[in-house]
Amino acid sequence: MKLMRPTNPTEIARHATLLSALATMLAAGMTVTAAEPIKRLPVYREQIDIMRSDAQPAEHRYLAFPVVLTISPDEIWIAYKAGKSHALDTAAAIEVASHRFSTGATKLIQRLHPAAPNLYQMAEFVRLPGGMIALYIDVQVNREGKHFRVGTESYRWDAARNAFNGPAVLGPVGGVTYGYPFDFIVEGSASWQLIMTFEHLPGGRRSVDVLRSDDAGGSWQFVRDLTAEFGGIRANESAFMRHGDGFIVATRAYDNHARLHRTDGDFRVRQQIDLTERHPAVISGTVGRPRIFVRDGQGYLLGRNYAAPPTPGGPRRPMQLCLFRFDLETLAVTSYAVLDNAGEEKVTDGYYAVPVFSERDSRALLHVITYKGTAGKPPDIVRFDYLWDEVK
Repeated sequence: MKLMRPTNPTEIARHATLLSALATMLAAGMTVTAAEPIKRLPVYREQIDIMRSDAQPAEHRYLAFPVVLTISPDEIWIAYKAGKSHALDTAAAIEVASHRFSTGATKLIQRLHPAAPNLYQMAEFVRLPGGMIALYIDVQVNREGKHFRVGTESYRWDAARNAFNGPAVLGPVGGVTYGYPFDFIVEGSASWQLIMTFEHLPGGRRSVDVLRSDDAGGSWQFVRDLTAEFGGIRANESAFMRHGDGFIVATRAYDNHARLHRTDGDFRVRQQIDLTERHPAVISGTVGRPRIFVRDGQGYLLGRNYAAPPTPGGPRRPMQLCLFRFDLETLAVTSYAVLDNAGEEKVTDGYYAVPVFSERDSRALLHVITYKGTAGKPPDIVRFDYLWDEVK
């Protein structure tokens, strides 16, 4: 059993108690099993409404799926869907707004509209090599009450115009058309994109793939089909990050399981862990729209979570926003913080979330930008602030 090195008096005391109990159990010949992850509830939390649905035009009151780009220590840009419903709302747009941490002020930069009869559903920011800001968008169409991807589009920021230029269509890569961008990693002159394709698009398969560009997104090359590489788990929403000489990938799969995967530098799998199977009392299904990052020597997974029902086969519990800490070697969850809805109120849509850090009075703050709607009302774009020491 690997113990994390404590960094503050509370942690030191907790670890001392744990070590004492462990020694007693071993001396008595008792079997030691893996403990359930430690649950944390933040004492300090502040909520700031970034964009309220009731302040929007009627056709853009359903606000969802925010993503973030850091502009300066005090400013972020947020892109989010502005439409009429969670999905199938023809002509739904993507809005881009500037938000200040210090004042909470938010200013709309631009509203991006799709060509008819399409709708914009999700977006992903990336700052490409050379500094160019790009926005990649999941474009859909409503066909007889079902949504279909029609191919990713992108916009690029024009500083001279103070506006985005586009859209440009992400053309086929090796004969495959891609429809749902998830995440980006930029390192030197290389850019990796985690993106999904679908069986009805050219290429004819449903998979999460890795693409690479060495010309700042001018062209992309196929690297790996992660669905096949991870054993055919049929993943959809995923996230990735650099670690060591390879990568760690988080997946949300159609079998309702959340997983972490370690790969080498060419995205060949080295290690996998089924978090839902490993921690059933904590994660009863998937972690929705996962985001992963490293801080203070630990891995973190952020996303929508459903805790296990109080009794086997019982009713599904309300969604919560959770931050899971995982060991970077074993990939097992060691603790988790319930960032929102610890009281299990009826949140009807929400918690695709992204993390951003800042400092206040020499203390690290975790800002979580997410969306949340209750009792069937259109969701708002909100910011939750936490003391990092309380939730890490």
